[in-house]
Amino acid sequence: MITFAESQALLADLDVAGRAARTERCDLRSAQGRVLAVDVRIDRDQPGFDRATMDGYAVVPDGDRSDFEVVGTVIAGTSHGDPLAPGQAVRIMTGAPAPEGTTVVPVERTSALEDGARVQLDAPPVSGKNIAWRGEDAREGDVLVARGTRLAPAHLSVAAMAGAVEVEVFQRPRVSVVTTGDEVGAAGKAGIRDSNGPLLDALMVALGVEVSRRHARDQEGELRAALEAAAADADVVVTTGGVSMGDRDLVPATLADLGYETVFHKVQVQPGKPVLVARRPDGALFIGLPGNPVSVLATAHLFLMPALGLYLGGWRPASFEVPMADAYEHKGRRHLFLPASFEGGGIVPARWNGSGDLIAAAAADGLVELPVGATFAAGDPARFTPYVGHALAERGAMPARGGR
Repeated sequence: MITFAESQALLADLDVAGRAARTERCDLRSAQGRVLAVDVRIDRDQPGFDRATMDGYAVVPDGDRSDFEVVGTVIAGTSHGDPLAPGQAVRIMTGAPAPEGTTVVPVERTSALEDGARVQLDAPPVSGKNIAWRGEDAREGDVLVARGTRLAPAHLSVAAMAGAVEVEVFQRPRVSVVTTGDEVGAAGKAGIRDSNGPLLDALMVALGVEVSRRHARDQEGELRAALEAAAADADVVVTTGGVSMGDRDLVPATLADLGYETVFHKVQVQPGKPVLVARRPDGALFIGLPGNPVSVLATAHLFLMPALGLYLGGWRPASFEVPMADAYEHKGRRHLFLPASFEGGGIVPARWNGSGDLIAAAAADGLVELPVGATFAAGDPARFTPYVGHALAERGAMPARGGR
């Protein structure tokens, strides 16, 4: 069994051959969730002109003068052609170009005179007020969205502002999910509803990744047929269950028969110790996740998504350090990734009932990393990985729980 750090190093070094770094053009309307392959640079200064930030009057200061001749009106999308002389003004609207040499006085600080032919200010104007200057936000050629960014609405909006109609993105790896187990979908008290399949489907959708799904019972012939079918048209095959040491854990042996070479099997993590990663010579990957639902949720973030990132320019789920809300001591023997919530500026680890407790995990915001022997005082930093596809505080409901 290897350490978590060793597993991540092995993942990062995997060779996915010619399947990596394939790119394509994508219009902005369909780029949500895709990973950017080429920086988006702005094609002109932003703002592109000195822009009024308030409705009012653009005036040319003239000493202590506060009475100005109004010689025109400038609305957004138009400009005043001739330069203004000292003592002149134009009525101006928010977003319109401010004539050179003017300062903008808000309308509430003015009084119109002579049916609008003149304007009286409540005080002499101060130069350079209420104007967004050309290029103060960005200069032509600046990078506004960097390569490797998973595109969200704000990124697409700023890309459009930068002049992009299309963006170059990494081609989506094709993922095929095979859920396993006689108990999954079975009738009666021993049957288990399939929560893993919908979870992986949704995570792939959040990444903009193409996914197909099938199920196989714990029978050699059925499992082999399902894995063969999955591998035929996928860059990455993902299974849930069947990778541990039980009599019905048939995945490792079946993989070997299908030409996959094991990269690692079993990692010193909780949940998800039995996770299995394998590779074919042509660069296709296999990620075998455990069957318990929280194990699937955790190992999907820790192993599956970094593996998909090999095809996506090295993208990985975001993680960052945040303070622990309260003191916490990890007494376990494995590197723990515990569901946790971000509350009041700090991380609160979930009170869970183990790797089958999907309800507690869904009522959290992500995973907090707790190394073996780690002791945290309130306020100490801990590494936190938000769930992909969720925003902070978009949590499921946590019912009241009683002891036995």
